[in-house]
Amino acid sequence: MGKQLNKPTILAAGTFVVDYHKTVKHYPSERASSKITGEVISNGGAPFNLLVDLAKLGTHANLHASGRIAQDLDGKFIVETCNTHGIDISQLSYDRAAATGYTDVFTVEESGRHTCFHFAGAGGNFSRDDVKLDTAKPDYLFLGSLGALGKLEAVNPDSGRADSTKLIRDARKRGITTIIEFAPLDRGARLEEFAETLAESDYVIVNDRVAETITETSLYSENIFDPDLARKAAQQILDTGLRIAVIIHSGAGAVYVGADGTFYKSNGYFLPWEERSGSAGVDHAFCAGFINGLMGSQDEAECLRRGLAVSTMCRKDLTPSDSIESMDTCISFCETSQQVK
Repeated sequence: MGKQLNKPTILAAGTFVVDYHKTVKHYPSERASSKITGEVISNGGAPFNLLVDLAKLGTHANLHASGRIAQDLDGKFIVETCNTHGIDISQLSYDRAAATGYTDVFTVEESGRHTCFHFAGAGGNFSRDDVKLDTAKPDYLFLGSLGALGKLEAVNPDSGRADSTKLIRDARKRGITTIIEFAPLDRGARLEEFAETLAESDYVIVNDRVAETITETSLYSENIFDPDLARKAAQQILDTGLRIAVIIHSGAGAVYVGADGTFYKSNGYFLPWEERSGSAGVDHAFCAGFINGLMGSQDEAECLRRGLAVSTMCRKDLTPSDSIESMDTCISFCETSQQVK
């Protein structure tokens, strides 16, 4: 699939898996049981979800994938999904030593909250060598999810640093705008573990839960998302040396905190409980909306608004992307509902 001229190009690298979604009556305690009431499969992993969402939003861009899969049924599903959405798969590498990765996603019917069990599979062998920057010549590199990239985050004995750091540094040297989605699998992860990679990056996008964990601060005041507290947490991440901005988002709102001192905040959108089906992929949907605005040269406030609109639409379906429609449709739908105060 050739690169179309007069369009920005985004290369999304990292975790490409299949999500196996199951709805349950309740989430059981250890050694207990719960009835499965429905199941469906979908795209999974931050870069895979992002690219599918960007395609469905009608984003004016060339979409390229970089990940590691296997020649099995799940790998075939990933390839077919990419082909359906016009995503270039020339940098999807096949691994002979492992199966394609997957995630089992259990969503409680009443709350829409989900719990994930992730098998990295072939994705655990994804490395710097799998990403061909000079081949794709991207304007933007999206890496996700930092903290869940296996081999890519291991220290390379030749360079003395993680390959994720080297990848971001190599992209920056080529004038590529770098965007990291940060979501460690280890719930005990701390900011300093990722500081070297973050210091090479332009943008970092992180959800409220992860931001609270890695900065050891609360973003909520009396159970309400507090933009001022989020700003302080974002500043901790900026202090690693990040070059442009940190974006922290939740269902209730989002903030943009720039290295130059700029600060923007936006309220989220209210989606009635009866219209919510799940929450899988909401973080990646936010990334897609934000990057849609970024690539369209929209201002920071508009990028936040788009991110929140797309993440709201995502909640209408059990899967990460099936409820995503055009950017105009997402915004129109959300603006007919009351914004969260």
